[in-house]
Amino acid sequence: MAKIKLGDKVRIKDRKDWPTPPGYRLAGSEGTAVSICEWTEVLEEFPEYFKVQIEKTKAGIKIGTAMMFRVEALEKI
Repeated sequence: MAKIKLGDKVRIKDRKDWPTPPGYRLAGSEGTAVSICEWTEVLEEFPEYFKVQIEKTKAGIKIGTAMMFRVEALEKI
């Protein structure tokens, strides 16, 4: 897996453990890694999280929304 850095374009992976239907609605959404974490104390406990600003999705959420994801849920594109 390629190491994800700030500013990288990423795609959200599907979650096999998500109940279907409807399935994981954010799977396949794309965006930009915009921050690792806003809170230093949280960053120390959860360094494997990235905030991603969503730029392309079929999930019915507003483009530009920023959401936190575990690094293993993301793939660099």
